[in-house]
Amino acid sequence: MTRFLITLFLLIPLYGCLRAQSQPDVALMTDQEISARVAGLGKAYKLDSAALAALDKIITYDREVYLGKIYNITFTDVRFTAPPAHKMTSVGKSRISQILYADGRRDVFIALDDRTVKEKGLVDSSKIIVKNQKEWMKVIVTEDPATVNNLAEIGPLKASYEADMGNADNDDLMRGAGVILKKRAALMKARYVLIETKFFKKSYGELPRVEVTARAFN
Repeated sequence: MTRFLITLFLLIPLYGCLRAQSQPDVALMTDQEISARVAGLGKAYKLDSAALAALDKIITYDREVYLGKIYNITFTDVRFTAPPAHKMTSVGKSRISQILYADGRRDVFIALDDRTVKEKGLVDSSKIIVKNQKEWMKVIVTEDPATVNNLAEIGPLKASYEADMGNADNDDLMRGAGVILKKRAALMKARYVLIETKFFKKSYGELPRVEVTARAFN
């Protein structure tokens, strides 16, 4: 009897693991499904088409859709004001699959090892926010070629970053471009980025921006 209980105790966790592995991945919502859900929320909140188009749409892996205006995106959550009361609320970033902004931009939240990403080269990495912050934050960006001596080159990188303030200096621009380079390097499984060229553009009446070319190494 004792031996039977010990065997049963050992098999239960194994069964749980096998069952979890056998469960199919949850399919992400298509644009058509999202549009239908948004239209339903618009009717529920009594929003006309113009008001609905002016709101951002947050879609979760649980197939939930939230409407509102995004206030801030932190390392842990997305904060936004939601109708009808327009009170500040938040959704955990790990729950989010994508954000459709009112201006037409789209942010896709995926993990680097997501099995749905068959061809990472086809993914627009400028619109990807890597869910595991530790992955891209490990990437080192440098302008010193000696740092990458004896490392294997993975491939070229480019980054374009535009500041959201007219008084942004070159350091601010490079910090923004550095984040983009790190995320793209993380998608390539690279750990070092060597900056080769950087062009700062500060035309009168336009927001400052920088164009950077680099190479990824591992």
